[in-house]
Amino acid sequence: MDQIFESHFGGSSSNSNGGETDGYCPKCRTDTSHIILESYGDEIRRVQCAVCGDIHAYKKPRGSAEDAEPVSVARRRKLQKLDWLQGIENYDRKSAVRYSPKAALVLHQIVVHPSFGVGFVSEVLGDNKLETTFRNNVTRVIVHGRGVTDEELRGERVEEEELRNLLKLEMGPTPEEIAAERERRIAEEEAEKRRIAEERRLEAERKRKEAEARREEERRRAEEERERKRQEREAERKRKEEERARIRAEKEAARLAAKKAREEEAERKRQERARIAAEKKAERERIREEKAKKREELRLAREAERKRKEEERAAKAAERERQRKEKEKERELKRKEAEKLKKQRALERERERKEKDKERERKRKEAEKLKKQREREKERKRKEAEKLKKQRERDKERKRKEAEKLKKQRERDKELKRKEKDKERKRKEAEKKKAAAEKKKAAAEKKKAAAAKKKAAAAKKKAAAKKKAAAKKKAAAKKKAAAAKKKAAATKKKAAKKSAKKSAGKKKKATKKKATKKSAGKKKATKKAAKKKSAGKKKKAATKKTSKKKATKKAATKKKATKAGKKKAAKKKTSTKKAGKKKAGKKKAAKKVTKKKTSTKKAGKKKAAKKVTKKKTSKKKAAKKKKAAKKPARQSKKKTAAKKKPAKKKAGKKKKKR
Repeated sequence: MDQIFESHFGGSSSNSNGGETDGYCPKCRTDTSHIILESYGDEIRRVQCAVCGDIHAYKKPRGSAEDAEPVSVARRRKLQKLDWLQGIENYDRKSAVRYSPKAALVLHQIVVHPSFGVGFVSEVLGDNKLETTFRNNVTRVIVHGRGVTDEELRGERVEEEELRNLLKLEMGPTPEEIAAERERRIAEEEAEKRRIAEERRLEAERKRKEAEARREEERRRAEEERERKRQEREAERKRKEEERARIRAEKEAARLAAKKAREEEAERKRQERARIAAEKKAERERIREEKAKKREELRLAREAERKRKEEERAAKAAERERQRKEKEKERELKRKEAEKLKKQRALERERERKEKDKERERKRKEAEKLKKQREREKERKRKEAEKLKKQRERDKERKRKEAEKLKKQRERDKELKRKEKDKERKRKEAEKKKAAAEKKKAAAEKKKAAAAKKKAAAAKKKAAAKKKAAAKKKAAAKKKAAAAKKKAAATKKKAAKKSAKKSAGKKKKATKKKATKKSAGKKKATKKAAKKKSAGKKKKAATKKTSKKKATKKAATKKKATKAGKKKAAKKKTSTKKAGKKKAGKKKAAKKVTKKKTSTKKAGKKKAAKKVTKKKTSKKKAAKKKKAAKKPARQSKKKTAAKKKPAKKKAGKKKKKR
């Protein structure tokens, strides 16, 4: 509430951010109330105008006590100003105006300001400025009378009803009263809350007691219902027991009858089984005898098959022994070949190592030679550089001397030019003075002639006034004479101008001749200097050419030496490469021989393996044919075995699958 009160009626005037202060608004072009947006300590930096909303840098009010129109101190002391409340009660409310910088205000007029609220004009200052008093006797200097039209100057009138409502707000309670009222209202609210809480507690207690009585009644009813249901269940249980006893007796009678029937049926089945068992026994005896005969036959066949397999096994063992011996022979041959290759490689490596050592020694000697050659070359270059350095120093000294000579020559030439210019300037000044004196004399003579002509014209006019008719003829004759005189004067002027131009041209030609003579002398001097320079340059160029020729000769000798060294190195490289290629060729040949041998061995092994496989396949085919011949005898045995042992076969199949 305090913040709302202060923001509405302009109570806050601190320099902190968010506070209010007076300042000059460049948009409104007047002093208005501003809201502080940015400050540093006591210094205000950025503000927002409360009237137009423009944000700008803070500017001091132009209508403040420091910058306002001067009003004497004695007069200010004599002025008796009413308080805000007295002024609002005493001054006319019908003339109240809504504040605008365009409206023209008068002393003691009530003003409704959008930021400061309701106030009145307490003092009229100069430069369309007023001092207004607002609530709490806050004074503000504001601008007025900036409008152009009468309507703008009159301003917007405020109705009495609106002013009354605003004053009700203005004359409302103080912040202390508002705070006390707020405390009282808070206390009342707390008491009301406590009363409501007590009522709620009592109501909850009453409801709790009612719920307990209701629960007790429900419990009693539930117990009665449970007792009734228990009695009903007891009666039902007795009835069911009687029913079960009756059913049990009926079942016992039925069971005894069924038992008797089962015993009779069992006896009949036993006799039937005995008969079937006797028949089966006779059949089994017959089958056993047949099986014994078949087993004997199978035993004899197996014995023959076993002997045949033993013979085959012995043949295979002999074949394997033969193959093993062949493999051992091949392994021995391979081992011997590998040892030979190993010895050969060791010899080659030893030879290569010796060649590399020789090559390294040769390269080391060549490197030492090149190093010595480079050192000699560096020493020669250093001596040449020293010679060139001395030559350059001599050339620099000679150039410096020539430059000093040229500089002295230029200074002498400049001094001569300066003296000639001074003489020429003095001569031209004298000629100008003479020409000016002649012009003055000619102008004076012209003025005298013009004055004489004017006098004659005046005399003629007087005579013409007396005798008009004769004067007209005479005037015409005089006009002709005057025209002739004018022509003569013009011709004289032209002749004078021509003579002046001729004399000026003659003078210019004379000066030009002198200048050409001087320039010719200077050109000769410059040509001599240029010739000297060119001779010096030619000498330098000749010395440079000789030095360049010497350098090129030395470089050519160096290049030849380096080329010879490179050729030797290239020859050595080629010889080493050829030797390496020969070695690589030998290695490749050895590899090819070994590959051929291995390929031939592999081919022999493959052929032997093929022969063995062919023999095996032929033996397998023969065994299959024998089995096919023996199949009819075995099939009957297999069927009987399959009937007896199906579970064993299934287990075997599962094992095979796994």
